[in-house]
Amino acid sequence: MIHTLDIETYPNTDMLDRLPEPKVAYGNTKDPEKRAVKLAEARAEQVDKMALNPLFGRVACVGVNDTCHMVSKINDDESEAALLKEIQEKYLTVGQEHTIVTWNGMGFDFPFTYKRMAILKCFIHGTHRLSWWMKRYNTRPHCDLMQVWCNWYGYEKLDTVAGALLGDKKVEFDVSEIAELMKTPEGREKVSAYNLYDCTLTSGVYDMLDGVIF
Repeated sequence: MIHTLDIETYPNTDMLDRLPEPKVAYGNTKDPEKRAVKLAEARAEQVDKMALNPLFGRVACVGVNDTCHMVSKINDDESEAALLKEIQEKYLTVGQEHTIVTWNGMGFDFPFTYKRMAILKCFIHGTHRLSWWMKRYNTRPHCDLMQVWCNWYGYEKLDTVAGALLGDKKVEFDVSEIAELMKTPEGREKVSAYNLYDCTLTSGVYDMLDGVIF
């Protein structure tokens, strides 16, 4: 059975005080006020990138095919752990005949998800280990379409490839707004729609390449 998978993440504000001191390129600047501005800019950039680091970010939702599995409460260990356990039980368990299709899943989705499982201590016995999904040059059990398309070298955006092959592009969406959007039903619907549209694009690219490229 083929499943397209995509995750959305957001900053874990509980970890703000644990961020390391940002590296700042002061150059020859000696003025204290200008140095303070540069430090503030570096800190803001660091905060913006929290969602991409499993140490400082959380999983907001996991899209699988046409279903968005979403946390029930944001910035809450229990809610995130429950979501990750649900995904393990349904899709990542030993013995289940699943092929997971992602776009850059080896570079982001799977490592982020599994590291969050480790951090939250919610790894379920019987779930495939991360290494199971990270088999290079093998499209089973995990087909990372971006790696296949790029011949396992470099990076390409999903909207670029989907736009060229399918005539579709990703919807306009600012991922930095996910944490705020998750606070309201309307916002959660927007996050879900964005998440599932990525799954739709991934599925479309997979269908076009299947039987020809792999």
